[in-house]
Amino acid sequence: MSNRSPHFLLLFGLSILVAIVYWPGLKGGFLFDDYANLNKLGEYNGVRNLDTFLKYISSGIAGPTGRPISLLSFLLDGTDWPTDPFPFKRTNVLLHGLSGIFLYLLCRQLLLCFYLPSSRLNNAALLVAALWLLHPYMVSTVLYVVQRMAMLSAFFSILGLWLYVKGRRLLAEESRRAYAYMTSAVVLGTLLALLSKENGILLPLLIAMVELCVFRHPYSGVAPLNKLWQITFILLPSLAIFAYLIYVFNPYTLDHPFYNRTFTLPQRLLTESRIVIGYLYHIYIPRMFYPGLLNENIELSTGLLAPPKTLYSVVALSLMLFGAIAMRKRWPLLSLSWLFFLAGHVLESTTIGLELYFEHRNYLPAIFLFLPLGSLLIRVDRRMLRIGSYLFLAICAAFTYQRSQLWGNPLELTLFWAERNPHSSRAQRTAALQMEQADQPLAALTLLTQARHEIPHNLDLQWHWLILKCRFDEVTESEFSEIRNQTGKLDYVPQLFNMLQSTIQIMSSPECKGVSALQALQLLDTLINDNPSVQRNSRLRFQMYHLKGRVYAEFKKPKLAVDAFNRVLDMEKNIEHGLVQVGILGSHRHFQEALEHLQKVESLIQTQPGTNILPLDIKPDYRYEVERIKQILLEELDSVKTE
Repeated sequence: MSNRSPHFLLLFGLSILVAIVYWPGLKGGFLFDDYANLNKLGEYNGVRNLDTFLKYISSGIAGPTGRPISLLSFLLDGTDWPTDPFPFKRTNVLLHGLSGIFLYLLCRQLLLCFYLPSSRLNNAALLVAALWLLHPYMVSTVLYVVQRMAMLSAFFSILGLWLYVKGRRLLAEESRRAYAYMTSAVVLGTLLALLSKENGILLPLLIAMVELCVFRHPYSGVAPLNKLWQITFILLPSLAIFAYLIYVFNPYTLDHPFYNRTFTLPQRLLTESRIVIGYLYHIYIPRMFYPGLLNENIELSTGLLAPPKTLYSVVALSLMLFGAIAMRKRWPLLSLSWLFFLAGHVLESTTIGLELYFEHRNYLPAIFLFLPLGSLLIRVDRRMLRIGSYLFLAICAAFTYQRSQLWGNPLELTLFWAERNPHSSRAQRTAALQMEQADQPLAALTLLTQARHEIPHNLDLQWHWLILKCRFDEVTESEFSEIRNQTGKLDYVPQLFNMLQSTIQIMSSPECKGVSALQALQLLDTLINDNPSVQRNSRLRFQMYHLKGRVYAEFKKPKLAVDAFNRVLDMEKNIEHGLVQVGILGSHRHFQEALEHLQKVESLIQTQPGTNILPLDIKPDYRYEVERIKQILLEELDSVKTE
């Protein structure tokens, strides 16, 4: 048996252990953004042929690229919607394990830059990969199906890093082959990672960190890079990332909140300093349970001393950054672990107005955080150090198993989040939704009744309580008056549209007791006329007028429906909105009014730019669609006249 065989057997054993600790979590369900992204599988009655395949692959909404490689990977697990979550979660676990194997190979290559080949080196690389694979902080990435996007981007980045390091170590012996490896790593690795998720664009910067800390070290023993190649494939792409951050900088956000956010740019940067230090704490000090996915109520840092932890965090990050740069000659792998981690957060934790906290942002940046421990185990042959390291690994595995068990029970998981995040409206509403699905509607109502008094400033919580109360109890006049009053005062943001739409639909249905379509219209009028957020941003009103049109169409008031829909088109000039409205009118048999509204949509098309003339044009041909709908409506109108 070769010297490497035992380590590949250990790697196989590690893969089995990963499967064991994650197995309980495979019984869990879909969550949050899973629905918004995976429902595309069923948008065209399933992905059945080339046409539906092309439409599906181009339907991504999660980012500027559409993330087609991630969408493609979902087809491995299902081609229709709704579907079974088990195969999706299983593939995530398999991908996690595969990433861990390449992380082992990558860490082994990096350690070989400083140490001679040995079983101790192989064990050290295996331990680094195992700590990442079995760390409980990664559970919310691996078992949250839609984070396949982050996982695939990380996988291609790890693959690119491994290929780069492999080529870099070959440079002195086989330069042509080495540059082929390194160029493929940068170009193909970045492209594949980018088309999985946008932060894949960071790969050249991450490679630059490896180059700075490892291959610029005098003990690495590698040949210097060609200057032109280095500038073209590492320096310029890395600088382009910072150029992009400058390009998207909006001076308005210096003293005004980002669109759809509650924080300014300075507040975001200060708050992120605390959050990033918190990420490091959670990784270095593993816990059985973490806050999870619902952390929208993080305390904002409004100054260096507000709260005081902000100053400590800014100082800690500054020491970490400048210390890592200064000591890269003495402790190159420690410097790499810190600089790589910080570089991995450049896009999602700095100046772009994203949400503040997500555990999955650490999935790739954390891969080298335990590499210094691996290096120490090679240098220092102490039995207690080895025992302590493997005990730490065992604790991580046990915590991951426990957290995986929680993720395998959606009701327990969401109740846990609600308990841990008592001031998160999303946490309370998510738990209530799971209670409803578990046939516990009155318990859900009790939970929301308490939550709306604990968190009185969230409209979605008020509306969710209203529709639960009217479906499973009865809404009194004073209760509706209170909800209407809150609707006129509390902040309304575009993301609340789906909740508003559900509220209006349920209020207008027979199952809703104590309120009706009349009260639904009153709620919409309150938003339009009284809500301060809508008053400040008049474009938000088109959402309310669209819903008013739906209510009028359903309750046989087509003229009022057309008036409301016309106001939407006047505000937004959106053809697809108009076609949806025509469909609403037609579905309620208001064929004459639907034809009239279609004429307005047709006139709007005349003012739009020409259609795409690229060979692969899968966008709808609006003119053809209008003619098709017009023909259907005319036929329906004729059939009504002959009845």
